[in-house]
Amino acid sequence: MRVKQMLLDDNGITYVIGETKFRYRVEQRPNIKVGQEVELVDLIHKTRPYLVMSKEMQEQMED
Repeated sequence: MRVKQMLLDDNGITYVIGETKFRYRVEQRPNIKVGQEVELVDLIHKTRPYLVMSKEMQEQMED
């Protein structure tokens, strides 16, 4: 899948890949770039995000 967006704030970095958000601490920033093709299983195993949130989960939290 392709990395759509990177969002940086004081608490960390969020990458949007497909409809899923991957959250990392700033000091654990993975070496991926917007537009890059990534394999989701490999990404999770290699970079260890502390939060993975699907679009469905985001919608449930908003309700």
